[in-house]
Amino acid sequence: MFSPRSRFIFGVLILVIANICFSAKAILVKLLYRYDIDTVSVIALRMLFSMPFYIAAIIYLSKRSNNVRLRPREWLAISGLGILSYYISSMLDFWGLQYVTAGVERLVLFTYPTMVLVLSAVLFKRRIVRIQYIAMALTYLGIVLVFVAEKGFGMQTDLVRGALLVFGCAFTYSFYVVFTGEDVHKVGSVKFTSYAVLAATVPALVQSLIYNGLDIFRYPMEVYYLSGWLAVVATVIPTFLIVEGIRIVGANNSGIIGFVGPVSTIALGYFILQEPISTLQLAGTAVVITGVGLLSWFGKTPA
Repeated sequence: MFSPRSRFIFGVLILVIANICFSAKAILVKLLYRYDIDTVSVIALRMLFSMPFYIAAIIYLSKRSNNVRLRPREWLAISGLGILSYYISSMLDFWGLQYVTAGVERLVLFTYPTMVLVLSAVLFKRRIVRIQYIAMALTYLGIVLVFVAEKGFGMQTDLVRGALLVFGCAFTYSFYVVFTGEDVHKVGSVKFTSYAVLAATVPALVQSLIYNGLDIFRYPMEVYYLSGWLAVVATVIPTFLIVEGIRIVGANNSGIIGFVGPVSTIALGYFILQEPISTLQLAGTAVVITGVGLLSWFGKTPA
């Protein structure tokens, strides 16, 4: 038997690995774009390579005695949230990566807890306390500092357009986070995620077929290697690890550990994509991480 301390450390390790894997997503997408592949095809290949793993997870979990049967309304809700998060959000994210560096993309995505907080206040009348206002102010001050730093780099083809697209991704994903609560608890996180991803796979493949026909199968072999890594390492593995990690250490602690994501993306971008790093960029990143860390620590808002 593990001691509580050993168990907590194990949970932290899982979450660190999960965040690093998630961080690899932007790097792999950037590498795929070097093969003149469009965003629609990248999304389709990611979903296509991910699909067998989520189907296997559903089959395995469905054989357990505590399997929950869903009503039509619940199927519709899970499918809608899946399409919103894993199709629409991903499309905005991958599209934005055509214009900004991987480091900027991950940092902008990292702001989604601020959007969750505001949506919860607007939709469910949850009060925002002073420390949370301070945390949000810090978060967006950090984003401004990063944007000022990035303006001097030649790696951005259109910083404003790319940032707005990634902000759109973070905003739509925040809706997913806000509205998943009840159904996640009923179905279970792993099965919920699997259903959501499979629902998003349908429009992704249909869109690819409409726009590109069967061209998705005519890329160089390197594209399929990278797509496999994108699906397995940057999608399947972290989605399963993050669920287990949150179960062990709790949601607030997992949010604080999430700082690993932006840091590892900046490091991977520097070493793999040769994306530049400046002192001002690092300072802005530190401010954003502090702001989101405060939000995670004081995550439970008063009713």
